[in-house]
Amino acid sequence: MSHDHDTPGVSHPGRDETHPGRGILLFAAVLVLLLLAVLAGLWLNGQGTPTEIEDAGRAEQRLKNLAELQAADSNALTTYGWNDKAKGVVHIPVTKAMQLVLPSFGTPAPAKEVQP
Repeated sequence: MSHDHDTPGVSHPGRDETHPGRGILLFAAVLVLLLLAVLAGLWLNGQGTPTEIEDAGRAEQRLKNLAELQAADSNALTTYGWNDKAKGVVHIPVTKAMQLVLPSFGTPAPAKEVQP
């Protein structure tokens, strides 16, 4: 007959001698490390990489360039002025140019006769 008594201070081979509190402590430590890793990742992500900072500067410069280009286009499309004074090339407002050109579209060109 086998008596399986737990005797204090005597180790039994094949038995897990770990204290139940150690497992909980280990689990809590792993959770704390994971939490710290997540928080560090969020903090680093919020800092912005050098590329993102550089891209922000380039985006600002592009917006400025676009605004200047649109202002120049608007000026060229709505005002009279010289494109090249030496060659005698001017620009006129688009609406005026359309008024000047549209009457020529009102009369169709004579049809060419097809020769056999």
